[in-house]
Amino acid sequence: MSDSSSNVHPNASLAAQPGLAPRAQATNQELALMADRITDAVLVCDAQRCIRWANPAFTRLTGYTLEDAYGRQVEELLSGPQTDAEAVRRINQWISQGEGVERVAMCQHHKDGEAFWVERTVQPLPGPDGVVDRYIEILTDLRAQRWAQTEHHSRLEAEVALARRTTFLGQLSLGMRGPLNTIVGFSQLLDMDIQASPDARRQVGNIQQAAQQLIQLLDKAVKLANAEDRSLPVHAQRVNLLAVSKEASHALEAAARDRRITLVIEGDSPTGWADPVHVRDVLTQLLRFAISHCPPDNTIWVACRHSPDHGRALIEVNHQGGDGLLPGGDATRLFEPFAAVPGNTPSPRQTQSFDELDDHGMGLAIAQRLAELMNGSLSVSTALGKGVMFTLNLPLADRLAAPAVAPSPAQPPAGIELPPLRIIHVEDNALNRSLVEALFAAYPQVQLSSFPTASQGLAAIQGEMPDVALVDINLPDGSGLDLCRTLRASPLTRRVPLIALSGDALPDHIARALQAGFNHYLVKPIQLQRLLGILAGIPANPPR
Repeated sequence: MSDSSSNVHPNASLAAQPGLAPRAQATNQELALMADRITDAVLVCDAQRCIRWANPAFTRLTGYTLEDAYGRQVEELLSGPQTDAEAVRRINQWISQGEGVERVAMCQHHKDGEAFWVERTVQPLPGPDGVVDRYIEILTDLRAQRWAQTEHHSRLEAEVALARRTTFLGQLSLGMRGPLNTIVGFSQLLDMDIQASPDARRQVGNIQQAAQQLIQLLDKAVKLANAEDRSLPVHAQRVNLLAVSKEASHALEAAARDRRITLVIEGDSPTGWADPVHVRDVLTQLLRFAISHCPPDNTIWVACRHSPDHGRALIEVNHQGGDGLLPGGDATRLFEPFAAVPGNTPSPRQTQSFDELDDHGMGLAIAQRLAELMNGSLSVSTALGKGVMFTLNLPLADRLAAPAVAPSPAQPPAGIELPPLRIIHVEDNALNRSLVEALFAAYPQVQLSSFPTASQGLAAIQGEMPDVALVDINLPDGSGLDLCRTLRASPLTRRVPLIALSGDALPDHIARALQAGFNHYLVKPIQLQRLLGILAGIPANPPR
């Protein structure tokens, strides 16, 4: 090559040439140093746009050294299968017209063939005679920006998918709870009939148990979806983990005793920083799983201790058996909903309080997500002859102090007496109206009026001023929420007790209803004893 200045090495200075004034040499040396240090790829091309010089960033970006690229055009060197030919044509057209190119994004190809995105900027440099004899080209790496955009798009797609799934499950739950309300409600009424034969009671009990399993399955599906998209609230506080472990174990003592299994709680009293309700839910799921898979006449050990890792607390639930629980030893499958797990069949001798063991694996999946929401983790290990060990890892509170454990709420008593009440029931489903009518048929002192639409119910409440109103949320001509807001806005109806009866079990929807002014929110299928317990505490107005 005759042009010796074009053989400059990529790390050499552009301007240390004899004959230049010292000040000009110093300035050009600074420019060359900046070109060497800049993160963008910088190219100097001749009048034919053949590469004559490249900085080190060009080699890092493309894989080509100056020796590889010298004398070749950028399009020839970096174009590939994913390069937009139309974008290349536009760039060449602009340059042929003497124009510069500013920040044109396009796909180029690395020396090894990998595609990557850059912004290309090309500036013509005229010589002393005004004719363009050089071009400066800058390639700005867009890989990090494109990766961030792709990640953002993926996150948005995942959030939309989660929202759709949660909405679908909420709608499915809402749709199924109406028929389940009829099944459970009438079976409860049959169960209250003391004249029923023992065989009839047993059959009604089977209906109730199957319906409750369906309800629990729906609840856990919705809860799992809410946990996955982080819509479940977490109220972190100081929690005595040993006390919560004892509380969860005490609730399952009858089930363990039924299978001749001993529950042992041991260890110190670490104070975790977590949501006590979620911790209790996690431990309940772990103990239920352990009880259902532990062979009879064995022991389940629950150990609370400080972790060797600073600032963490551990709760371990260990039981014998389960060596063949998952062939191949893939214990993480236990946390997959609907994964086939051998041996997850309730014992025929189980008590009725333990009827939700077969939850299709959703209980453990929920438990793992709850642990993650509390900045913790839930893991499992299995070993031949050593059984199954679940480990709940939670943050440790800064100072040890055991909070008092709140007592469990008392259940409403059977055989509840009601005062003489005037009740208005707003419900569009005829079977659900029949259920409520059948419930109050045993209470002659109760005057019940039923209406199928929001407008009729609103007019009846405003005209009759009942002692209490039972209102469905989803009505054919409007929302029960709007009906509630209208009643609360009027001084005449502001204090009428309102009880929402709905198949919508989503936590934020329940909170919205209570904020609108409902006194209580009962999820269908309605627990009739709970409804009667609420009504028993409502004072009756003097008859008009």
